[in-house]
Amino acid sequence: MLSGVVQGSGIGPVLFLIYIDDLAQLLERHGIQAKFFADDVKAYFEISTVDDPIKVQTALDIISVWSSK
Repeated sequence: MLSGVVQGSGIGPVLFLIYIDDLAQLLERHGIQAKFFADDVKAYFEISTVDDPIKVQTALDIISVWSSK
């Protein structure tokens, strides 16, 4: 296995948190709220101005670049 976290191990959840922490920090730095569960990431926003969709695209770009690395 080149990356990721072994499933079913006792230390798996801790390793997952360490592995994904940099993504959480990147999103937080840009003011993007996110929830993490198992292998899912949910970014959510309140769209109240015409500029808010840019924030959605920023979140998608951050997640895409992070997952490519």
